[in-house]
Amino acid sequence: MCGIAGAYRFNKSGSLKSQNIDKALKLIEHRGPDDTKSRIVNNNFCAGSVRLSIEALNSGAQPLTIENLTVGFNGEIFNYKELAKSYRLEGLATSSEVHFLLHAWQKKSFDLFEDLDGQFAIFIYDSSKDELILARDPFGIRPLFYALHDGGFYFCSEIKGIFKLSSNDFAFDEIGIAEIAMLWTTIGDRTVFENIKQIKRGHYASISSKGISQSSYYNEPLLSENRREFSSKDEASEFLRASLEASVNSQIHGEVGYASYLSGGIDSSALAYYLNKKTCNSKLNTFSIKFESEEYDESLAQGIVNQALDVNNKSILASKSDIASNFRSTIDHAETLLFRTAPVPLYLLSKEVKNSGYKVVYTGEGADEILLGYDLFAESRIRRFWSRSPDSNWRPNLLKRLYSYLPQFNNSRYFSIIRDFYQNSITETDSIFYSHLIRWSQFKQVSSFFNLNRTDSEIEEEIFRDINTSLPKSFNGVTSDRKAQILEFETLLHGYLLSSQGDRMSMAHSVEGRYPFLGKNFVKDMAEISDYQKTSGVRSKDLFREAMKGSLPAEIVSRPKVAYQAPEAKCFLSSSHITEEAMFLNDNCRSSSFICDESLMALNSKITNQFSSERLGFRENMAYIMCMSLVQLADIKKSWSL
Repeated sequence: MCGIAGAYRFNKSGSLKSQNIDKALKLIEHRGPDDTKSRIVNNNFCAGSVRLSIEALNSGAQPLTIENLTVGFNGEIFNYKELAKSYRLEGLATSSEVHFLLHAWQKKSFDLFEDLDGQFAIFIYDSSKDELILARDPFGIRPLFYALHDGGFYFCSEIKGIFKLSSNDFAFDEIGIAEIAMLWTTIGDRTVFENIKQIKRGHYASISSKGISQSSYYNEPLLSENRREFSSKDEASEFLRASLEASVNSQIHGEVGYASYLSGGIDSSALAYYLNKKTCNSKLNTFSIKFESEEYDESLAQGIVNQALDVNNKSILASKSDIASNFRSTIDHAETLLFRTAPVPLYLLSKEVKNSGYKVVYTGEGADEILLGYDLFAESRIRRFWSRSPDSNWRPNLLKRLYSYLPQFNNSRYFSIIRDFYQNSITETDSIFYSHLIRWSQFKQVSSFFNLNRTDSEIEEEIFRDINTSLPKSFNGVTSDRKAQILEFETLLHGYLLSSQGDRMSMAHSVEGRYPFLGKNFVKDMAEISDYQKTSGVRSKDLFREAMKGSLPAEIVSRPKVAYQAPEAKCFLSSSHITEEAMFLNDNCRSSSFICDESLMALNSKITNQFSSERLGFRENMAYIMCMSLVQLADIKKSWSL
């Protein structure tokens, strides 16, 4: 695991500012505190890395140059030794991942990327062709950003390095802000900064004097028509169990120890179960978050799993003041606008993991997307069922069953309003975005807190253009469930859960996250199970729950999906207190061209009203956290280009 950075000149008559490589690496040394190396290859290319030593401790130094090739990467290639054998590579090719990549590229060229099972961002420079290749893993677990400026092409694992490499300051991107307001993240190659892009997930890019081209190498398994036939639910459950255990085992990789996050949900509990089987004579160490408020706290469920699996669990208490006081540092590492505070406790938790001596932690991201765990999937099914009889009085009541844990769905007066809201788009079943229309309808209310130059309709048109260009060509031909899954891959999973809440928070403290639910073979296996075998009706992850019976406590197996959340706006501001962060927002909102200070001040008044409810609405919390993110990021980025 590492951080990488590099610079390429299109114009051979120019000169590289090679000293900026070391400055950029210094900015991202939290990604790899064990070693730092940079290399000037020629007048056209220089690159470097900061290394977090996990695999091949003594032979994995990088960048590596042999003859005309220079290679470096960030991440893990879990199957590199198996591939080396199948490629008939020997000697140094099996000594480390970076050696393997160099020799495998010589043998396989671009076909290599499709064979890799891992989480990675790779650079390969061929001096004989004066060509730079960048590649990123299928789900975008590891980040890779780039920018063109003044005849140079710059790439880095983090955006702050791009500022330093290019000696340039980048303005905020209006569409990037709007996409977060609508989709909760930016889409495709877009970031929140103008002219800073990212390599798309599952893509490689070729950079040379001919220009830049980006191509997909990943064949999305959900698009395949291959389906497995199971004689019974028990057979399907056993298939899932075996595939998940194999995925966990395949990622036990490296020469250092590992730990696991434990939320109390079925996903992290299943990982803890399988990892605990592999710890032999010692107990698995797990890490959890507690909250002061019962509304967010899952420590009761965590305790049930701890006792059942007999693991060593360590918990941190994330208070409201902890969230407020660590928000700026979280934004510094996220390098984008957040729509919720949930990354902050994970930033604190990765610090605890590091302080306990671990460099690797397993985590359950991807399970809900792969196994149909979110309410969104069931909600889409209900809405489609309702659309066949839009005037039905009982069909919308299925929403009450789905959201039985939300009080507004059990209040007849409020539910009448909710039903009317859903009914507005119930018949738009021809829309390829049908599953997400309800979620995205928050856009106009949230965007009202920002001064955007274009109209809402113009902005929405560009956002949908971004989404369309990111979707696979055969997207229209898959089932509605699979459309929803792929949209989740492109939005929430890639841009937020694996980034702002994933890689960026764990690597802030030099901890590598691993994601067995996103293992190459597991994803392929689960795509071969039919949608209604994975989950029937409106029960989330039905087959997965069946598979884990007997391995996990019944209370955990049957526990409803509880979305991980943290306290929001009232961490910063309430009728009884105001934090330094809230004062900073109030002082700087008027100087920000993007924030509508009138809307923000009206929201401040509501938050500080002692008669307001304890919890604001989702859109209000989202708008406040986005505004807070924007002023903090605007201030933080000043230091990146100094």
